[in-house]
Amino acid sequence: MKLAALAFVVAAVPAASQEPAPRSVQDGVYTAAQAERGKQVYKQACAECHALDWYQGETMQPWDGAPLFDLYELIATVMPQDNPGSLKRREYVDLVAFLLSLNGMPAGAKELPNQPSDLKQILIKWRNKP
Repeated sequence: MKLAALAFVVAAVPAASQEPAPRSVQDGVYTAAQAERGKQVYKQACAECHALDWYQGETMQPWDGAPLFDLYELIATVMPQDNPGSLKRREYVDLVAFLLSLNGMPAGAKELPNQPSDLKQILIKWRNKP
């Protein structure tokens, strides 16, 4: 009986360890080149209405703990103000990468994905909350 219980516990361990750890924006989820493209999107579509410092610090901190998709979706559905949703999905994702770079999130080797399901798997985490 004890052997059967031990076999069950051992068999259950690999299944539990297969769960991927949640990724966060601290894990280098965008590239520097992608953030640079996002900067160009900002200049073309956002700068007229939003000063660059508006996207930094306290304004962005309420997003802490939220899926990155939530930030993406808000921007993609209401911006630019004069033509919401008019940018391509990739442009909105590049813009989000730029916002991450503005807030000191590290760049990595892979671009931020443009699929909503992938963005839902990345959490916004600040290094130092006020």
